[in-house]
Amino acid sequence: MILNDLLSLLIWVPILGGFFVLATGNDQHAQANRWVALVFALITLALCIPLYLNFDTTSWQLQFVENKDWIPALNVRYALGVDGISILFILLTSFTNIIIILAAWHTIRVKVGQYMAVFLISTGIMNGAFAATDSILFYFFWEASLIPMFLGIGIWGGRLRGYAALKFFVYTFLGSVFLLLALGQYLRAGYAKNNAFTHPQGIGRGKDEG
Repeated sequence: MILNDLLSLLIWVPILGGFFVLATGNDQHAQANRWVALVFALITLALCIPLYLNFDTTSWQLQFVENKDWIPALNVRYALGVDGISILFILLTSFTNIIIILAAWHTIRVKVGQYMAVFLISTGIMNGAFAATDSILFYFFWEASLIPMFLGIGIWGGRLRGYAALKFFVYTFLGSVFLLLALGQYLRAGYAKNNAFTHPQGIGRGKDEG
């Protein structure tokens, strides 16, 4: 049933769409790249409709929970779920991506496919960051989101795009180092054995666990 994998679809459909545009994208097929990107963005937004319609606003618990083994040795799980706040960010991200593609329809004329791919992939990754209920999975998505952001600034930025991209990398890298050290301390303390990385509501509620 699509509802069981809805969050995964909202993550991986735009990411796969981005890589598809990237693989076939060159400026000789710029118009086709625009349309393909728009189709994947519309599919992503369409997936938000059942997410919104089936969300129980009377419940405080995580919903659309997915919970699967990812790195068993560290007790790290592919755990997803949304609450009343994260669902709004997923809706906003998916909708904003369409605006970005339409706004760039005539303004971006160089490396069109790469531009569209950057924002499709970024949309999927950000949806993953908003839906992740495992700390390591969140860290993975958060770090991955910096890559398309860095490329977007460095390639299509303004006159000082190189400086801006470097500054963006330095600030985000420093923050990421401290977060990684905190997660490493959790591992050293042995908290991972007690599912400390995963939100309690997501533990034992995945499809693969009955």
